[in-house]
Amino acid sequence: MNPSSSSVVERLSIGVSRISIRQSHTRPRWTKARPELTGFEPGHGERIWVFNHVGTNQIVYSHKNVMNSNRAMRQIPFNGKNLKPAKLRKDYWKPMAMIQFPAGLGVVGQNAFQKLREFKRLHELSWGYQTEEFYRKSKRERGEALNDQKANAVADIAAVLSGAGRGNKMLLTERDERSSTTEVAGGGAGSGEESAQLVGATIYWDNLLDRAFARSWSANVRHEEGLPELSSSPDVEVSETVIPPEPSHPTEGASVTA
Repeated sequence: MNPSSSSVVERLSIGVSRISIRQSHTRPRWTKARPELTGFEPGHGERIWVFNHVGTNQIVYSHKNVMNSNRAMRQIPFNGKNLKPAKLRKDYWKPMAMIQFPAGLGVVGQNAFQKLREFKRLHELSWGYQTEEFYRKSKRERGEALNDQKANAVADIAAVLSGAGRGNKMLLTERDERSSTTEVAGGGAGSGEESAQLVGATIYWDNLLDRAFARSWSANVRHEEGLPELSSSPDVEVSETVIPPEPSHPTEGASVTA
């Protein structure tokens, strides 16, 4: 046999033996989550900024007071030709509201942010009782109607802050007991007052009349007129729990707590 061909066969046999042996993998497939390594700055999640497009009433949520172009564009769906901008023009967007959660409860704010994103996508894909009405519209009119999410966003905020949605961490019973430092006083476990078990939140409105888009507000929500300065980070005191003095029925004209 030609020595050159024998060397080729030898190399081939060695190669076949190598690929026939499967390496064992001992590394676990699942690792415990370590949120402390995410790199979030202190206080991340304690604020949710709601940005509104002045022309189309499109809504974008953010944990920061300045919109990030790439992340904001992911929240804007394609509802028709020329209805989604090619780039973000920040002069068309303004903050509509800011939701403030108690200090140290950023995980609650992150969960509320997730719920608001989910509800927003649900409005865009599931039209409910408006299905027949939307189908009667032209593509342009239907796309403009789907872009107008201002009223839905206010209603979603009221629903999320009242504890709606599976896995909502606004309820104290859903939170880790180690992070709960305030006991709920009053009627006790059998009182049935859900509002007494909710995390307190304060909403700062650019226009206080926008809150009327929601049918009702839970007692744990406080409304303030005027947004905090974008360049500053004031220490806002928010009570961790709100205990209503008596069963109330909040309406559109709920009183504003100064």
